[in-house]
Amino acid sequence: MLVGLLTGQGASAEAGGLQELLDQGSASLQVLAFDSERGLRENSLLNPGNRIARLPEGQTEVEGRLDLKLSTDTFVLSLKPRARFEWRRFGDSGARTRLDAWVNQGGVTAYPVQELAVSVGREVLTWGPSNFRSPSNPIYFENGRNNPLRELLGVDVAQVTWSPTPALSLSLMHTFGDGRGDWQWERDEGFRALSLLKVDYTADVYVASLNASKRWTDERPRFGAFGQATVSEALLVYVEAGLRQGTSALYPETLPTPVGGGFLPRHAGDHRLFYSALVGGGYTLGSGHTVYLEYLGNNEGYRWADGARYFDIAASASALLDPPSEASPLAGQTLGAALDNGLALQGRHYLFLQVQNNPTDSGPTWQLRYSLNLVDGSGQGSAYVEWNAWSRLALFAVGVLHHGSHRSEFHSLLSRSILVGAKGYVL
Repeated sequence: MLVGLLTGQGASAEAGGLQELLDQGSASLQVLAFDSERGLRENSLLNPGNRIARLPEGQTEVEGRLDLKLSTDTFVLSLKPRARFEWRRFGDSGARTRLDAWVNQGGVTAYPVQELAVSVGREVLTWGPSNFRSPSNPIYFENGRNNPLRELLGVDVAQVTWSPTPALSLSLMHTFGDGRGDWQWERDEGFRALSLLKVDYTADVYVASLNASKRWTDERPRFGAFGQATVSEALLVYVEAGLRQGTSALYPETLPTPVGGGFLPRHAGDHRLFYSALVGGGYTLGSGHTVYLEYLGNNEGYRWADGARYFDIAASASALLDPPSEASPLAGQTLGAALDNGLALQGRHYLFLQVQNNPTDSGPTWQLRYSLNLVDGSGQGSAYVEWNAWSRLALFAVGVLHHGSHRSEFHSLLSRSILVGAKGYVL
């Protein structure tokens, strides 16, 4: 009887411990379904007849997002698997389907002592206050804020963070995978590991951050920084910048070829400094709506003469595609290099405006964005709206309009696009 009593108590304790552990976990499942339609630029110099970029004119997607998390006093486990079905439509050339499954984020974080966190897994490493772009971030210059529905792909990273005081933290990170590939465990051929040291300081109304990074190739170190200050309850101001020596981006050059030019890494080996710097601020109105205004300068982008030569070469290459000739393969390769020139932004000076409503308001949540290339005059405007139809169902729409000439950055490929859909919370 005593043995049975003890055995029963042991089983009860184990069951209680397991239940306590389960109580520390959480799970959610979100399902999104949406359809998008694109207006391709008919007279595009970079993508004539959509033969180079091969962009779908329409796309229907269904995506499932499962988030799992277990938190204890000593460690945190997380897993965010994703699955997506795509039906892409290419006009006269028919449709294609694709099914993907991957882990977008996931890993383990341990806390050996209160001031130390050690983690390994797949994470989205974003930071900084900017809305247009994130120049201080060597991984995510495109910070994903232009479309609230899309998730940035995580990178495989090992990280150690030490916080000697509540205001100061030092992080050492090393990325060993880019989270891409058919099943997201394969590396792109061009993957380059990166090590990064980041220091953050947070005061009552100030935030400052510095980072230094190095990719494990011949690329030189890169430096980034941002700072923000809460001037008043309504006003926030911030700056963000990145700096490095040399760039592998491709620049247009006049060459004795049938196309008349090509794209070469003009500054790959020199000692010239390249920067991207953003200054901006946000002001919250009495209604709760917030207005953001940002300016970004980027000396890695094309000068006016380079921009003109860029489209001259593209026009010459486009003209050699029809009718087909011996020069057509070279023309196609040249246009491919023009589209994949390694520049996150083609120009040098940008103005950005964003207006969004108070997220605590009843009714729809909305956001308006506008980006302007101050050199070529092209721009991109977008509107996002989301409405909670029921407690577990939300409807959303994103519309984008481009303007400018056919020899401009924002209007060289697309004229417009619209996306409508719904997302439901299963768990």
